[in-house]
Amino acid sequence: MPSIPSPAPTAPFDTVEGALNLARVRMNDAIQSAGGDILTDAQPFTQTMANAAWRGLQDFLANMGYTAFKKPLVLTAFPIVASSDPASQTQLNWSYFFDGVSYYSPATTPTAPVLPQDLILPLRMWERLTGTNSSFIPMEPCADALPDVRKGGLNRFWLWENNTIYMPGSLFSMDLRLEYSAYLPDFVTNGAIQWYTLPIPIMRAMDALADFICAEAAGPRGDVDAATFIASGEKKARLIFNQEVSQKQRRPVNRRPYAGRGGMYGSYS
Repeated sequence: MPSIPSPAPTAPFDTVEGALNLARVRMNDAIQSAGGDILTDAQPFTQTMANAAWRGLQDFLANMGYTAFKKPLVLTAFPIVASSDPASQTQLNWSYFFDGVSYYSPATTPTAPVLPQDLILPLRMWERLTGTNSSFIPMEPCADALPDVRKGGLNRFWLWENNTIYMPGSLFSMDLRLEYSAYLPDFVTNGAIQWYTLPIPIMRAMDALADFICAEAAGPRGDVDAATFIASGEKKARLIFNQEVSQKQRRPVNRRPYAGRGGMYGSYS
């Protein structure tokens, strides 16, 4: 029997064009055609408005803690700290890793990893010795400043400030594991794939994005409807978030013990 490959998985996301068509209907811009009379795909400002609305929707959902904007990451083989002074610190950002004396990046020799371009800020961090399969050890976030500690086998602490991760530095090469906040990319044309044909990578987000697009279009004209569209878009975004929250807060249905707090045969107290 011939081996037939399985189809590539696809997600049933709405498209940007679907959100644009809905926005045109709500703004009475689809009288002649669903493609619009003013807010058409060919207008240069339509893409700018759609991406501004997309960023606004993401900002609102991210501020509520929607998990689509959380990503895991492992970065390996950071150089050891170059200074034993407890006041020295290592630094990590989008451009370089600083060991207390020298700067490293993927383009230097030796190399060091840097933060991904989609990172907004780190949420949690862990570390382990490079070259091991050991479990990652949680690192402690600092709110205001790193403590002055003697250099050892772990960084132990981290501080996010000035778009940079600061750490005390380790006497051993370390791997870092992060959970970080990241926004989704703008809608841009890539070759023959037009920006408005792209999927909206949040499930059932077309309705909310359409309202945010309407707000972007109405706001510069001083329309009183702009505030109404924003309120409507935020309300629909809350529904998207609440669906996720309700799913994560489900409780397993377990049969209660026959008596007391004990196991199968009840409490022994």
